[in-house]
Amino acid sequence: MTTNCIRLQPTASEKKDIRALLNEIMVDPHLCRQDEFLEHAHVIAQELPRRIRQAFYGFKRKEDEPILLVTDNPVLLDGAEPTPEGHPELSADYVLNDAQLLHGLYGSLLGEPVGFTSQRNGSVYNNIIPLTTHSSVANSSAGSAIEFGFHVEDAFHPARADFIGLVCLRNDERATTTVSCVDGVALSAEESAILFQPRFRIGHNPIHSTTNVVSEDAQSIFFGHPDRPYVRINAANLRIDDYQFLERQALEKLLAHFARNRLGVILQSRDCIFIDNFRCVHARDAYTPLFGPRARWLSRVVFANDLRKSGPMRASVLERAIAA
Repeated sequence: MTTNCIRLQPTASEKKDIRALLNEIMVDPHLCRQDEFLEHAHVIAQELPRRIRQAFYGFKRKEDEPILLVTDNPVLLDGAEPTPEGHPELSADYVLNDAQLLHGLYGSLLGEPVGFTSQRNGSVYNNIIPLTTHSSVANSSAGSAIEFGFHVEDAFHPARADFIGLVCLRNDERATTTVSCVDGVALSAEESAILFQPRFRIGHNPIHSTTNVVSEDAQSIFFGHPDRPYVRINAANLRIDDYQFLERQALEKLLAHFARNRLGVILQSRDCIFIDNFRCVHARDAYTPLFGPRARWLSRVVFANDLRKSGPMRASVLERAIAA
């Protein structure tokens, strides 16, 4: 069973309304800075067309299809600006473009945008751009020559987000984003039970420069309802040889399930994709990047259903960066 995806395309009338809303935001330069914008995004998002809002609520509430792809959005009307170098979100004068603003509005229909102190200085928006210095770095979003294997976003962290969102600004290389859902995995009762036990190490990927705030050892792979489990795994750095007998057997069956059920999506400029981070793993195939101004460029934000759950790990009530 291939992982399914909801595909949503705004109508001409909806695109007109969305564009007017973005224009209203962009009149105020302060609203184009991520901290200020994110404090208003949830309220502004209620002005998006009702059909769009209904689709996002259904995606979140029903937990049927685990992916929502919104195409042909009314952004980047003159094309994307040249792909930046490095990590522009680290700059004090970083400004969001219209595609990133719409991405934030859509995602705010799913939850609260969050970041991590160990990732890009706590920036909520993270640009995904291939870097020559990271081309052969395994499990890096800035890499390209090596496949970035299946993983739940920030799987190691107890306050990982419920949803991951990506907006595509440029993908001339036609690199594939791959997603696979845990739903329907065929395991014996014993295999499933062992994945619910805190017996596994879930490591972090290179984007996190962790300060050992959380323990990556003795975690469970499954959590939630035993008949329809949620999953947290980082197969990208899983050392399968560390496990044997029933543990290894269960892990191998789970990984085989992900491989069989994978769905590849080649994101186009202006696409926004949202993935259920409790039910899915995602990956990126190896590709040959166009380094420089035409390089692949995505922007990522993750969204949490409830900020209070991470309250003890944030510096203040209004802080969005979670300690990691």
